[in-house]
Amino acid sequence: HMNCLRKLLKISWQDKVPDTEVLSRADLPSVHTLLRKAQVRWAGHLVRMPDTRLPKRLFYGELVEGKRSHGGQRKRFKDTLKTALKSFGINSNTWETVALDRPTWRCCTSQGATSYEQSRTVEAQWKRELRKSRANTLPSATANHMCPTCGRAFRGRIGLISHSRTHPTPSSSLPM
Repeated sequence: HMNCLRKLLKISWQDKVPDTEVLSRADLPSVHTLLRKAQVRWAGHLVRMPDTRLPKRLFYGELVEGKRSHGGQRKRFKDTLKTALKSFGINSNTWETVALDRPTWRCCTSQGATSYEQSRTVEAQWKRELRKSRANTLPSATANHMCPTCGRAFRGRIGLISHSRTHPTPSSSLPM
């Protein structure tokens, strides 16, 4: 998804444009939002189905017998639906009554998807700024390993040794 958008917008990786900026330039939501919106809309469709339909019977059905799997249970559709409803700001206790009215449900899912996308974008930008600020606050290279030719500082001795190969003078003295 992002590769296609970057090609369409003619943004190369050398431009160092973050995904949030690409999505805002394309005026599109992320794949996470699209998937959650589709899941929530399908759940509303399930609620409005007649009780005789197989998907509705499976959604509301319970297993009579069977074993619990070792190492924790696998997530069910209901479990991921509950997190999607929460992230869209829809009450997980009363969503079924709202879903019975299709136009209201579509409006709720669209508004929820918009708010989720905005909060996801803000969080991603915040995390990026935090990551970049941490990179800027790392201690600078120690003066213990300085290049005698150009004065460049290095954190480790191996960096100085590798850098010394770039200088054409064979008489460069390395600290041993």
